[in-house]
Amino acid sequence: MKRQAAALLMLTMVALPGLVNAQIKKVIKAEVPFEFVANGKTMPAGACTVEVDGSGQTILLISSGNQRLFVAPNATRSMNPSEKTSLVFHRYGDRYFLAAINREGQTNGYELTASGVEKELRAQNVSENDVTLLVAAK
Repeated sequence: MKRQAAALLMLTMVALPGLVNAQIKKVIKAEVPFEFVANGKTMPAGACTVEVDGSGQTILLISSGNQRLFVAPNATRSMNPSEKTSLVFHRYGDRYFLAAINREGQTNGYELTASGVEKELRAQNVSENDVTLLVAAK
């Protein structure tokens, strides 16, 4: 009986942090002044929300206007924590592609895979600039 109780206690101690972390979502809100592409889908300009679910594989839920999509980003790691929460876009002429998300005080971030259209623009040697929007996070 004591072994079962000890095993149950040990299992609870191991599983509890994961369960608590699974319930914590981080929300990033931004007013994006331009239409942009994320994960191959065009998102409208305006209020944009990125929900980060870090339980197991990180999944992002990106919402803008009436468009919503799920993205499985690539994790990034920096030596220094980000000073501000930001959305980073690659700009080619008047086209914007969501490329990365950085969170204030964190050394880990998220990078989105370039879409086929973005890869095509790169192959055509269209001039690329990075545009960084500083945003609010909860």
